Amino acid sequence: MKVPFFSAYPGRSRSFFLLFADVLALVVAIVSSFGLYKALGAHYEMSIVLRLWPIPVMVVGMNLAGRVYLGNVLYPGLPMNPVEELRRQTLSVIASFLFFTAFLTFTRTNIEYSRVALTLALFLSLIFLPIFRLILRHIMWRLNLGRIPVIIMGESTFVQKIITKITDDRHAILKIEGTVSDSAVKGLPNYAASEVLPIAKEKKVYLIYCPSATYPLSDLRHFMLMFHRVLIVEGENTYPVLRTYAANFYNYFAFESGNCLRRKGSLIEKRLFELLLSLIAIAIAIVPMLFLVLLVKLTSKGPVFYVANRLGRKGRPIRVFKFRTMYPDADERLKQILEENPQYKAEWEKNFKLEKDPRITPIGKFLRKTSLDELPQLINVLRGEMALIGPRPIVADEVKYYGEFYETFSSVKPGITGLWQISGRSDIDYETRVALDVYYVRNWSFWLDYYTFFATIREVLLCRGAK
Repeated sequence: MKVPFFSAYPGRSRSFFLLFADVLALVVAIVSSFGLYKALGAHYEMSIVLRLWPIPVMVVGMNLAGRVYLGNVLYPGLPMNPVEELRRQTLSVIASFLFFTAFLTFTRTNIEYSRVALTLALFLSLIFLPIFRLILRHIMWRLNLGRIPVIIMGESTFVQKIITKITDDRHAILKIEGTVSDSAVKGLPNYAASEVLPIAKEKKVYLIYCPSATYPLSDLRHFMLMFHRVLIVEGENTYPVLRTYAANFYNYFAFESGNCLRRKGSLIEKRLFELLLSLIAIAIAIVPMLFLVLLVKLTSKGPVFYVANRLGRKGRPIRVFKFRTMYPDADERLKQILEENPQYKAEWEKNFKLEKDPRITPIGKFLRKTSLDELPQLINVLRGEMALIGPRPIVADEVKYYGEFYETFSSVKPGITGLWQISGRSDIDYETRVALDVYYVRNWSFWLDYYTFFATIREVLLCRGAK
């Protein structure tokens, strides 16, 4: 039996699922932190945890105010960008814990609570909330639950690109009800513009409007009256999306765009953040790295490290360190492989990689699969040649593929990890890699780095896309 409250707007069910996941993550984080602290010898009753109920209430309240649950929870819209969602969610958690701690201090009841346990609960909450949301979205995607119905309007070429992204997206989780386009997309109904109104009323769908010569922006006024919400998608990726905000300029629609890379304070913040993380990573990984040094040395002849010539900021040449994953005569082998196998040559010219590369040693396959071969690049970060997070370091022969975007791409340091690593790595084509690198530079912020760092840990643990 359908419940009208949820069936009228499928986004409602997902909004409440996300709200439940947040509360559950906070409860698990708080109980785990205080339980761990007690297990280490602290003397207090676990019933004290029940008195921490204001923290989940405040987090949910701030998330509601921050429109983290798809906007208005009763009449939700489409999901916000995952970077912005993570930013607002993080600020909600930190603010809630600070307010609660201030309340305890003001009422002089702070002595009843362990500051260590509260701090641990804060950090666990920052980790558990995005993880619980990730798990929930995966379950909903697999079970086909809470999908928000949309109709896409625009020229067929761009509409097809949007459909491809929606199909693979486990964050937005949309259900495509059909298209309004110059030609039908296989497997989907294609409606005339005049047929959209009854569909919009009956199914409460959302319109994704892609302006073009055939569907000019001026025609949008006719559809604004039909749909509860309309998402306007520009075909040209020109503006920094994450740093652009809608504005009312003397009753005209306008948007303001910012460039964090022009702010010296932001660049200093990024550098300090990455130095701190690099030092922590080296301290944690020093013993495993020594073990890997022995493993590489004992399993094949040649040096332990491979030094690759790459282009750094402003096109300056840099030497990037990696654990050696190929045989010493890899260059000769590559030349012979490309000469004898036209299919390998075509693959190399397209991606500068070979999916089944015979030059890689057995231990090298493991290092690449787990991304452990890139650990020595932390030295490049400490030396200021690379960033922890940034665009891919490329060779000189790849510059031509960036074309007019190379100036944008080379305006920042290359990174050990970046958007392409968390978006499929070897599984995505070169054009998409370029687009992701340029997107990163245009949209850079502390929160984009924070999201990328968090997502990199997920990808490394799952060993996805690395070859």
